[in-house]
Amino acid sequence: MTIADTTKAFRLLIGGEWLRVWREVHVRFYRGVYEVVYLLSAWSRKGSAPMSNEGLRVETKFPVAYESPDHISPSGTKENNSTNKKFVLRMNQIVCRDFPGQDRFFLDLGCSGGQLVADFRDMNWVAVGLEGSDYSLKRRRANWATLANTHLFTCDVTKPYRITQNGKPVKFHLITAWEVLEHIATPDLDALFHQIIANLHEGGYFFASTTCTPDVVNGIELHQTQMTYDEWRRFIGEKYPELEPVDLGFKIYQYVRYNFLNPSNLVYRKKRAT
Repeated sequence: MTIADTTKAFRLLIGGEWLRVWREVHVRFYRGVYEVVYLLSAWSRKGSAPMSNEGLRVETKFPVAYESPDHISPSGTKENNSTNKKFVLRMNQIVCRDFPGQDRFFLDLGCSGGQLVADFRDMNWVAVGLEGSDYSLKRRRANWATLANTHLFTCDVTKPYRITQNGKPVKFHLITAWEVLEHIATPDLDALFHQIIANLHEGGYFFASTTCTPDVVNGIELHQTQMTYDEWRRFIGEKYPELEPVDLGFKIYQYVRYNFLNPSNLVYRKKRAT
């Protein structure tokens, strides 16, 4: 825990927000435990190695989201490197159960430092991360130092793109977007979701976390679409019938990103053709 974290906790305690502090302490302890569990047991939980974990390419005419406020005034993309080992282990178990004998493909939209991609790759998944800003790429930050342009790519996800492996388009069993949707301008959401649906394997899962609060950095509002959880559910339900909501039994602190004060974690599965 950093000095800033300790100062924040002390300030919250003085303000009477005991529950909030307890939740944060619980989550940090829980995640720490699963870091150890992952370290000791991941080798035994891996599925078989994929036929190939090379030859990945992202085909797009828009390799950087130049108009995005997150590129103009980067914040999360230069700081975040989020993961959750419990989420990785749990989704590995679920997808191995749902798609036995298949290579498993993972796509993280707004991947920042790429740690979640690295973790799924370590579990023998074919894992890809897309980031709209080239901040981390240029600075070889976090996992971009080793995975840039092989598993981590820059791409404007609101524009047409295609992901291939050895020249063939791939479908993903799991796509995630942690605190990404609110960063997309509302008129661009339709293009974003059509890309998600097009890249998602039938029966595959889409996870997202959102927040409805402002986020102003250097005078620039980064959260361009501020909707509540219920508003997101209505929006997706009305416009994208290919996605059906599912409950996989996750606790809020088992997601990669979440907000205890305004919980908004979306979990969907792409319907199988009948």
